[in-house]
Amino acid sequence: MRMVDMTAATSAVDRSGRTSGRRIGRTTWRRLAATVALAGALAGCSSARAAQPEHRVPAVPAPQPGAAAANPFVTTTVVEPPVAPAASPDEAVRRYVAAEADGDGAASYALLADADRTRVGSLAAWLDEAGERLPLRSLTSVQLDGSTVVTEATLEARLDEGGFVPARARIEWRPVRSGGGWLVSPTATQVVALLPPDADATGVVATWLQARQRSETVGQYVGSLLGQPTLVDAVPAGSVRVGAVGRLDTAPDPQVAVNAFGPEATRFVRAVPVQGPVPLVVLVAPFEATWQVVGVEAPR
Repeated sequence: MRMVDMTAATSAVDRSGRTSGRRIGRTTWRRLAATVALAGALAGCSSARAAQPEHRVPAVPAPQPGAAAANPFVTTTVVEPPVAPAASPDEAVRRYVAAEADGDGAASYALLADADRTRVGSLAAWLDEAGERLPLRSLTSVQLDGSTVVTEATLEARLDEGGFVPARARIEWRPVRSGGGWLVSPTATQVVALLPPDADATGVVATWLQARQRSETVGQYVGSLLGQPTLVDAVPAGSVRVGAVGRLDTAPDPQVAVNAFGPEATRFVRAVPVQGPVPLVVLVAPFEATWQVVGVEAPR
């Protein structure tokens, strides 16, 4: 608070009551008196506060010997599961696939070979990358060739901008011997997609064309069709013939599918020519157990 200089205010008045300068009016005196009274009141408040007893926070007593100290911060520690080798290579694969299918990351992590466990770093990291692993669902056949396990597996099929996962795949596993048992090395597997027969794409395209002429979308990809999908609207009913199925590189512009599904599209996308008054090239890709139409292009 700004203090008033009372010496300067009173120096203008001599001992006889006369002013040595200009006259100080009644209003000025009243203001000075009020200022003095306010300063005294504030000083009294400060003294009153100083006289009041202080409230101190009591010290926290030190824990007694043998007593458990209370921890105000509750933390959860991820316990690393011990390595759990299987009795045989095929048992290791079966247990690993079952754990992944059940979403039991701790159980599949316990079956990892040392090199894979070192690469991952921890159980927490293994759980975090679950969405990046092959989405295994079950094994339909298991064959043991020495220490190599050859399986056919069902997967959670996927076809979108993030990539392609077949509904079925042939997987070769190479389990690693460890501690008298066997562990799995997912990085040492060889995965081959099992696609529907190419010949099936001909019937899928024919059925799709008939459905489009009825303003239906049977056998069509759920996302936006690639290329020039409106070309099919000009195709007269019953006036087309579906040709032989070819690889993606036979399409007028293979890059359309590569841009949509990634460079692996050259392995699973097929091109089906359609002859008629309005020629087309229909692109198909596998989803679940059959082919789906994913795009339309004009021939060269």
